[in-house]
Amino acid sequence: MPPRSSTQSRPSSKRGKRKPRVNFGANGSSRKRKASPVDAENSDAEPSSSPKRPRNDNASGSTGGGASSSTGTTGTGAARGAGSADADASTDAAANDASTKKTPPTGKTRARTRFGIRPLEVPPHAKTTQTAFQRFICGISGVLKQSDVLPSATEARKHYDKRFDADIDDMHEHMRNLVNESRTAVSAARDFATKLIRDAKLITGPIANDIARIPETHLATVFTMIQKAGLKGFCPDLEGPVQSKYNQLHRHLAVSGFQFLSSSFALAALDVNASVAEDTELLGDMYDGYAYGRLATKTKMERRRPGSLTKSLQNSAEYKARSRLADTRFKTANRLELRKPVQRMANITESHSDDEHHPQHSLVRKKPGRNPIMGRFYREELDVSAEEYRTRNAKAGQRAPKPRTRQDPLLPASYFGKILPPDVPVDFFTPEFYNGLTLKERARYANTGVAFPLPKVVFDPAHANWRYLGKKDFMDKYGYDVLEQYDIPSAEEIDAIPESDVEDDEEIEIDLEDTDDEEGEMDVDDDGNAV
Repeated sequence: MPPRSSTQSRPSSKRGKRKPRVNFGANGSSRKRKASPVDAENSDAEPSSSPKRPRNDNASGSTGGGASSSTGTTGTGAARGAGSADADASTDAAANDASTKKTPPTGKTRARTRFGIRPLEVPPHAKTTQTAFQRFICGISGVLKQSDVLPSATEARKHYDKRFDADIDDMHEHMRNLVNESRTAVSAARDFATKLIRDAKLITGPIANDIARIPETHLATVFTMIQKAGLKGFCPDLEGPVQSKYNQLHRHLAVSGFQFLSSSFALAALDVNASVAEDTELLGDMYDGYAYGRLATKTKMERRRPGSLTKSLQNSAEYKARSRLADTRFKTANRLELRKPVQRMANITESHSDDEHHPQHSLVRKKPGRNPIMGRFYREELDVSAEEYRTRNAKAGQRAPKPRTRQDPLLPASYFGKILPPDVPVDFFTPEFYNGLTLKERARYANTGVAFPLPKVVFDPAHANWRYLGKKDFMDKYGYDVLEQYDIPSAEEIDAIPESDVEDDEEIEIDLEDTDDEEGEMDVDDDGNAV
């Protein structure tokens, strides 16, 4: 058996209190939960951070963020007239006056995007109106699902630009054609509205559900506005100039159409604030921020890599489902006052495998490398206790949650299921899986502690008190027996890890250019053969 590691047996230093955190995906960012904080460094707390090598102060630095703006004027000639100089002076004065009123973004003051307004900058009383406006934009664009994107605006722009074509032989004939197109707009708009409502009722989702609540006759009026403006449909050019006539017309129609529906009480089911809906400037900022922000990002992503948006939404839904499950299990473990390493493990989203839901039962995926004791403890202890707690505290008439069942064989591991959970106790993994990891990967869990005793003891009623033992008592009675199974790297082995293996984020320059330089560096014998 591998020798015990000195890094696990040393007592942890007092570092104060820290709140539980959960790694938010593979990018390494994190978010805090709203559950009660856990003192991770008290008598029952194992150090949860991965061992880190001390950095050279000369090689490290800090960066700060901020926003600054400068305003200047440039001239196109050496000599200027007095009027031009006065105009420049007034411009500079106005710019300086405006710059004094601007506040650089801080932790609470968010910088505005180039176009529109950030979602977090919208006043609280306007949030529901913002959501309704976004659903309205999606509806008239034909985007009824999260995975839908706007089509290319090339053909729509050609149709719109025809009316401004100066190379027309018979202008009178051209105008008559435009008038005839306008006359047919009413019937075409009615068809658009009928099709939109029919499609929305056939789709399940927040966008489609809200669009289906808008009266068809009112939507037909909005589409009539779009048709009479010379557009074949509502299709903004998200890849073109924002200030173009074509895009500005779409902005005007979206704001005007939404205000018409609001004043006609057609959006009563969407909880629209009438005073917010009358604020044309705010609605315009909302449109710019949404159309050239989220919609543009989704559309460009799907056009570059078809299918990537659907995959991204699927992964996001799975991760959110597991995050909710992790939150429930953590709150249960915290309420039961279990050992801090057990609470910390339950708080980490990547440690769970129930990431999809079915109308009849939950679908559980495989979790490579996870100790079977963890899954059994989650289901038989935390899930059962959570269900009993909900039952005892249920309100009259409240719908009971659907029972959780396990389906065998388990589904294949998902993308998130293959990610090594950060900060979990070492016995989260099976000994075979952990010992097969690289030295760098094993070093991440050298100081994360032990959560459970040996499998034969975990569910033994005679040893039920292990759940509440402090660190020293638990390690003396159970913990060191568990560590005997794991090849924990020693402090010397961790210090010997190459710097390139420790700093994953550093870029290493590798020469992959197809040149003949390597031939001059090869060792060859007298006959020219490589040695």
